[in-house]
Amino acid sequence: MKLPDIPPLLKLSIVGRTLLVQCGIFVALVFVFWGAQRLYAVVDATRFPEPCAMPAEAASLPENEKGKVLIDAITHQMRFELDSTFGWSINDVIFNKYVFDNRAYRQYGVYHATKFLVDIYSTQIAKLGTSDRESDFLYQARLNCFSLNPRKFWFPSAESSYEKGLELIEKYKKSLDDGKGVYNCRTDDIYASLQLLVGENMLGYAQGLLENAQDIPFYTLDNRIYEIQGMVLVMRDFLNALYRLYPEIKAKNNEENMAVAMDYMNRICTYDPLYITSTMNSGELILSYLLFAKARIADIMTSLRI
Repeated sequence: MKLPDIPPLLKLSIVGRTLLVQCGIFVALVFVFWGAQRLYAVVDATRFPEPCAMPAEAASLPENEKGKVLIDAITHQMRFELDSTFGWSINDVIFNKYVFDNRAYRQYGVYHATKFLVDIYSTQIAKLGTSDRESDFLYQARLNCFSLNPRKFWFPSAESSYEKGLELIEKYKKSLDDGKGVYNCRTDDIYASLQLLVGENMLGYAQGLLENAQDIPFYTLDNRIYEIQGMVLVMRDFLNALYRLYPEIKAKNNEENMAVAMDYMNRICTYDPLYITSTMNSGELILSYLLFAKARIADIMTSLRI
């Protein structure tokens, strides 16, 4: 039995309604996904538009007060992550790197940058000279506490070790108040710190994470981007603190260099797209931000030698 032909207008109407239903379902799914992400951002920050707050008239502070401000800038993001809604996620049983991978890899980046900056602060900045002895508090913090693998779960856990390290840093700050601690940041220390930022362990390492970004699977690429974001969060706080504490950096005609470097670092710190692929929202964009920021920081570093 031959079925009657469907009139062209009716066929077109059926196709149109089917497409509308499919588009409606797609839009609804996107809205739910977007809404869930925005709700999560309210509970647990995913964008970091500004570096950590600095005291008014930072440049006029006594030298030991500057030392406390600078070490606080280095450890600011580590403290934030440890005290955040879901705590330290890399090694968490529930909120781990497979469930909240973006924040977990951001935290790994925070750890990476914090460790290297605490090292240079302890071994170079908080000493009178190369032969001077390190602060016992900073020495214990960097070797016994911040050296622990951030993914470590069993006793001692990574977070408890880092919290102990932060307590030791508070004791170092107290020693500065008591006149027993040492803080002695010279121009060559600032130069060495900037050299660390642009070197192979910091921005150089970050660049390497995005090498051949278009060939990296999206599930690996987004983890690397958020690891870089964690590193840049710490570097941005440190660079901003140095610039505010030591006006001699600005006096070398570095206003523009600093403004551009901070702009590109801010872009990385607020990068939180709905979805990342190797062709859209790709690592090449973040890589360009890194290169522009690195070039300006290198110019600031070079100016200190002139």
